[in-house]
Amino acid sequence: MKPDKHFRILIMLACCLIWLESAVAFGPTISQNGRWESISSFQIIQAKINDQNEQVCLPKIEFKSDIDPEMLKKQIQNGIQSQDAIFHLYHDGLGKPEKKGGMYFASDVYLKTQKITYTGFLRKLGYKFSMAKGPAHEDSEFMRDVLYNRHVTEQMEKQNKEEEKQKSGIDKQEDKKPKGTMRVTTIFDVLPKGVIPPRIRQQQEEIARRVNALKNRPYETETVQVDPLRWASGRMGLVREDGIISGANVEGQKPQLQITPPAEKDWLTPEMISEINGQPCEFVIQRYMNGLEVYENSRYLLRDIYFSELKLSWEEWLEKHGKKYVELPVRQSFASGTVALEVKLVSGKMNSLKAPVLCQVDFDSPSKLVAKEELFRIFPPDPRPENFAAFARSFNELLKNDEVDVSMLVCPDGRPYTEIGQKRAHRMFFPEYKATLSMVQQDIISGKMK
Repeated sequence: MKPDKHFRILIMLACCLIWLESAVAFGPTISQNGRWESISSFQIIQAKINDQNEQVCLPKIEFKSDIDPEMLKKQIQNGIQSQDAIFHLYHDGLGKPEKKGGMYFASDVYLKTQKITYTGFLRKLGYKFSMAKGPAHEDSEFMRDVLYNRHVTEQMEKQNKEEEKQKSGIDKQEDKKPKGTMRVTTIFDVLPKGVIPPRIRQQQEEIARRVNALKNRPYETETVQVDPLRWASGRMGLVREDGIISGANVEGQKPQLQITPPAEKDWLTPEMISEINGQPCEFVIQRYMNGLEVYENSRYLLRDIYFSELKLSWEEWLEKHGKKYVELPVRQSFASGTVALEVKLVSGKMNSLKAPVLCQVDFDSPSKLVAKEELFRIFPPDPRPENFAAFARSFNELLKNDEVDVSMLVCPDGRPYTEIGQKRAHRMFFPEYKATLSMVQQDIISGKMK
């Protein structure tokens, strides 16, 4: 099937959007780096994400006993300073965080400086509570309260600011105004010297935002930044006293893992093993300076584990059981900041789809980047097909031996970037259809492509 002219135009527009996507999501949330700035209430966080001021709403928090919201707000403001954080944002299934009512929605927030989750901090304050399982926007009644309270707070802040400005303006006018004369006062008379009026400042911020968006748009070259730590979704396996974890599922694979255990002997009990075995979690894997995951003694080295349902980090879980946390010793070979990866284009022929996140591509000539047959990690199809085996058969029948351009991620030292030992395809493009892998998958699922 060859797309017609109008369809090609739609494909090209969609490509521009897909090019901006660089996150992979496995599970309901995606880990997004940002900065914790402050709070509006214990439910809504003021954050900076992608250099923009954002509001992040947590699932409904229900306290076991009555609380004083104002006192709690002050405790949070005094206890959590502005710092880098990881927001576990609910997404649309393709790794794009969902935004509704001008807010993002998170299951929790990990505070990097304090090395604790937000919910863990509330528990340290002595509060007992439960949290809803899904994003806040799934509870329409709760969302009405959140939006109403946010509106009231914003209006009160706006009113207080206006009253302060008016009072300041009146005082200045009384000081400067000659007796028996009148003059028109502008906002520039009210504001202190050098302060930009809000309307002008908003215009400047909007211009800066659009300029930054243009700067970050990929054209002929493209750079991908990765953090010194990689968050990988999966399920916990069996942990031993020496910190070795076996049987864990990490993004569809079962590698051995290593976490730094407490120093004390006989710290691990059968009850502790049973409590976390099989738990959904995020594995925080340490990276080397070249961007590759630290892999030693046939194990991936973990900096932390976040248990999604328990809402506890490794340190918090140990503390819960009265065990002393030991931090992973930092080494010179470990990445301490973001690592810039290159994007290299290699052309081959599609062989087959092996799994929702794995496909094989064949190459005529092997090189430093690829062998004759390569397995690449890819984005899963969205929406997910009900019968993946049937979907894979259709995909392979239509696209086997078709030309495909693979945008590979490459480390600064020239080695292919990998995740759990598998090379990552940042993007795949089929020249014959002028479509990305994601677009082709959607056409097959919808029946447009047969």
